[in-house]
Amino acid sequence: MMKRNSQDKRTVRYLSPAISLGIMVGLAPHLSTTHAQVATSGASQRVEPVTVTGRKLEDQTPDLEKTSETGSRLGLTIRETPASVEVMTQEVMERRGARTLEDALRGGVGVIAGGNPGSPSVVSTRGFVGGFVTYLFDGDRIATAGMSSRPQDTFNYERIEVLKGPSSVLFGEGGIGGSVNFVTKRPDRSAAGFEGVLAYGSYDSLRAGVGTGGSFGPDSGYRLDFSHQYQGDGWVGRTGHKLSHFTSGVNFKLTPNVSVDFSLDYLNDDVKSYWGTPLIPAAFATEASNAVIDSTGRVLDRRIARNNYNVEDGRMKADSVWARARLSWQLNPQWSLKNQLSIYSADRDWRNAEGAVFVAPNRVNRDLVNITHDHQVWSNLLDLSHKGELFGLKSRTTFGLEYARTDFSTERRFSDGSASTVARLQVDALNPVVGNYLTDLALFTGGGNRTNFGTDIQTTAVFAENALTLLPNFTLVTGLRGEQIKLSRTVQDLNTSASTAFGKTYRPNSVRVGGVFDLSKATTLYAQYANAAAPVGTSNLLLLSSANTAFPLTRGTQLELGLKQSIGRDFDWTLALYRIEQDNVLSRDAVNPAVTVNSGKIGSRGVELSAAWRATNQLTVSGNVALLNAEFRSLVEAGGVSRVGNTPPNVPEKTANAWVDYRFATLPLSVGASLNWVDKRYNNNANTVFMNSYATADLYATWKFKPVDLTLRVRNVTDKFYASWSGSSSANQVLVGAPRTVELTAKFGF
Repeated sequence: MMKRNSQDKRTVRYLSPAISLGIMVGLAPHLSTTHAQVATSGASQRVEPVTVTGRKLEDQTPDLEKTSETGSRLGLTIRETPASVEVMTQEVMERRGARTLEDALRGGVGVIAGGNPGSPSVVSTRGFVGGFVTYLFDGDRIATAGMSSRPQDTFNYERIEVLKGPSSVLFGEGGIGGSVNFVTKRPDRSAAGFEGVLAYGSYDSLRAGVGTGGSFGPDSGYRLDFSHQYQGDGWVGRTGHKLSHFTSGVNFKLTPNVSVDFSLDYLNDDVKSYWGTPLIPAAFATEASNAVIDSTGRVLDRRIARNNYNVEDGRMKADSVWARARLSWQLNPQWSLKNQLSIYSADRDWRNAEGAVFVAPNRVNRDLVNITHDHQVWSNLLDLSHKGELFGLKSRTTFGLEYARTDFSTERRFSDGSASTVARLQVDALNPVVGNYLTDLALFTGGGNRTNFGTDIQTTAVFAENALTLLPNFTLVTGLRGEQIKLSRTVQDLNTSASTAFGKTYRPNSVRVGGVFDLSKATTLYAQYANAAAPVGTSNLLLLSSANTAFPLTRGTQLELGLKQSIGRDFDWTLALYRIEQDNVLSRDAVNPAVTVNSGKIGSRGVELSAAWRATNQLTVSGNVALLNAEFRSLVEAGGVSRVGNTPPNVPEKTANAWVDYRFATLPLSVGASLNWVDKRYNNNANTVFMNSYATADLYATWKFKPVDLTLRVRNVTDKFYASWSGSSSANQVLVGAPRTVELTAKFGF
């Protein structure tokens, strides 16, 4: 754990709201509403109970009647939201075999997930990666995904919601490409009992989780969940890990109209890191693959794909505690008030040899990196909601005030790259003797290689959102947000003894205007305009340089048109067409390349299709396809080189997923298969290196022994060899995807 300064030591107690549980979907033998009644036009309507007999439908995505907390603060269903929203429930994640959040996100529409160990599970969607996709946990944002995301088990989560396109109007700066909300399991008084999971698989991997919930009074509920993952080693050497996650919640009523929710979560990970396999000359390779194409003829060689060039005692550790409290007050049938307080604290510490670059005749150059984080966030969110009529029209409105303060300090150490340092860190490409991490100060000379940073961010925001039913079949959804962000940073260079302090105040405004037109009770057409603001560079305020504070925030705008339809009770599908433009991207002056300007532009446009079909009582089929064109519209890099027309790194222009599940009528047996296809992705802005397209298939079979479901799953059945993400040195190394693995899982509940 990272060492803190004495004045920063604190015990974190954190109370936070229990986020609303996801809407249960499907028809049960005695469900109280028909599908047609649920599919209302415009605002939600009260329906009288109707008993319907029929088969129980399994959760699928898309399911247009699910309510999404991420698409809006108004409690709109996916059908009512003028945006692309996807909800992956716990049931869907289990059926797809998603062990981690990264596994689950890979099945999203037009989404791929990956990242290096320092920023795991980040996503690429609609042409934007990492910090330009906002991550939320129970609706709270901590920092950019690349700074705060950690590997996590899906067991603790009720669902994952993905909102596509600019989302600053809902969650503040960042999120030009979209937002992802991870919603933990919350108290549910009607679902008392225990559940658990136990799994063992290839490479000595063990996964366990146990959870319980219920009530301790007529108006109170609780939920406790704990998960743990252990892997002794991986398909790349020395990549074992330990993950532990505890989530909890309790809610109760103080009065018939006032309720209180508390939660406390703890997360710890300890990972042996793999930062990528170096590309090598084709002449040196003996098992060359076509997984990577390089303009200079380098290849990804299967012979060294299992080598880990990280130091023997490489370290990647993090732990965090998060407490939240929410007070909900139903003032009267139309007005409600909520206040949420949240406190987050995290320590992160890693030291590794991250870069691995091949040099002739048979060596690999490495570096040393040591980074620590001391990270605290305190926030308070107050919102007032109204549901009723406005000017005689059906209306839902939310007004809010939000304040957040972030205290962040980091120690950053980088080896200097001198000839003597390189010689000490170099290893043999075929038989690396990796050694241990070296702390000799002679390896870390030069300005910027031993620095201590401190960052203070204070954010105040006001927002409003409204859904107004102008016509019986047309609803206008609008949102406004104004922010003031005060940034203060200090930088101390231990090598040069230089200290600097600087600050910047930003005042971005964001807007969303959308219309939802019900062509029928089952078919909805929508259109939307939305914009977003984000810090220049990597969208990371925590590490924003003094030079970059001279520039305004980068801006993204989106136009989207879409269709959402249910055909009968058994087929839901969505179609979205969009165009996103990002301005104020850092570039070089075309006349004087030594001068940085913010005249760069990125544009993306595409189409996304998603469908779920419950074909028979036993058979369900679902899938999605995304086609994208993303390019630099204006970008000049060092030396005056133009990147206009090139595709941003780690952005596939085509993706597809498909799932087939079959439940036998006469046996307690279910079988299924899935296919994931990802188009080629470039490693760098120059587009001189790209990872080739790949397809992987999974198979599973589940036998139900009450109260246990036993599942045998084979991932990457064909043992496809592929590159999944660019490595630490993006133009010189790549992360190799997992080979074929087998896992046996027991899920139980009682």
